[in-house]
Amino acid sequence: MLEVNNCLIINTETNGDQEAQTVLEIGAVLYSVKHQTMLSCGSGLNVVSDDIFNQAELINRIPIEATRVAVKQQGFFEQWIQAAYEEADVIIAHNKNFDQPLVLGLPWAKNWEKPWLCTYQDFELFCEAYPGKRDLISLAQYYGIGISISHRAINDCLLLAEVFNRVPNLAEQFRIAQLPMVEAMCPKIDKSPTIKGFKWDYDQQGWFKKDKKKSFDFPIITVTEPRQLFRAMVSYHDRQIAKDWGFSWNEQRRA
Repeated sequence: MLEVNNCLIINTETNGDQEAQTVLEIGAVLYSVKHQTMLSCGSGLNVVSDDIFNQAELINRIPIEATRVAVKQQGFFEQWIQAAYEEADVIIAHNKNFDQPLVLGLPWAKNWEKPWLCTYQDFELFCEAYPGKRDLISLAQYYGIGISISHRAINDCLLLAEVFNRVPNLAEQFRIAQLPMVEAMCPKIDKSPTIKGFKWDYDQQGWFKKDKKKSFDFPIITVTEPRQLFRAMVSYHDRQIAKDWGFSWNEQRRA
């Protein structure tokens, strides 16, 4: 297990194309876990080709033409983020499954090999009894942080840095974040895992929590890798075919 002194908080803004996400902006904060303070920060637009359209402009307010205005500045940002990466022990994102493949797909990050941690899945920044949503804005509000602007890459990084500023015993949270996950072998209708701190994961369709070597009244297994969720591409008329192959109806996804 790594002793984390510094981390690189990173976030991306994309063009919103669900079929082929293109990174329009990268923001990052180099953060000292030991001193619970920001060391430096940076943000830059990513130059994209002429055929890219920003489908998310109403959300992130990034005109696609703006990505082609300050091309030299992109080079300066890449130099800074590489230097920040060298100082960091781990990389942090609030939704690692989204940001990690996008960042590692950029030319200047192709040799990045340091571990990533996810504040949404790996950390326990909420108390176990917290019933609300766990997105970044909800997390900030949980720690009493007001939201003045969002949906730009650097703003979300600064928001997460401010959360870290307020977390008691932050080093312990980084230890917890590196623990493996365990899954309770219980159906969704069985709510007993919630008493022991398990949370239902709608994407992986199971009860999960960090493995702190506790004993439970129900069987558990260690999670070695993320579970893959598949959608059966069959019509309602042919739904029995999907059932025969072990598929079940997901009410949240309506599929």
